[in-house]
Amino acid sequence: MKTRFIATALTAALALAAATPVSAADSWSETTMKPLMAASLHTGSAHVVSYFQPVNGACRLTMMIAGPEVESQDARPTRVQITVDPGRAAYIDDADGKSSRFTCLYSAEAMNVVRTERVALAPAR
Repeated sequence: MKTRFIATALTAALALAAATPVSAADSWSETTMKPLMAASLHTGSAHVVSYFQPVNGACRLTMMIAGPEVESQDARPTRVQITVDPGRAAYIDDADGKSSRFTCLYSAEAMNVVRTERVALAPAR
């Protein structure tokens, strides 16, 4: 009886440990966009809709950024355009401690978006 209880408790502890994130890498989300395919990102205090177009072998990234007042008539979204060369990335940080990395892939045939938590590092001693 005692052995069965210990085995059950150990199984429950392992299941709980497996479900708990160990590092910031576990909370990353990744999306691959094709040309003119929209990707929607929630940044806590803002909403971002982005897409890209291949232009001269590079990715022309367009982002529409709207604040929390997006439902009101006074809402004024902001449009940002960035050209990213193949194999290079554009990094967008928000005020909520998250970062989005937009990487232009191949010959501007796709764009990879990785959403991560920003983590501050201290210099090694």
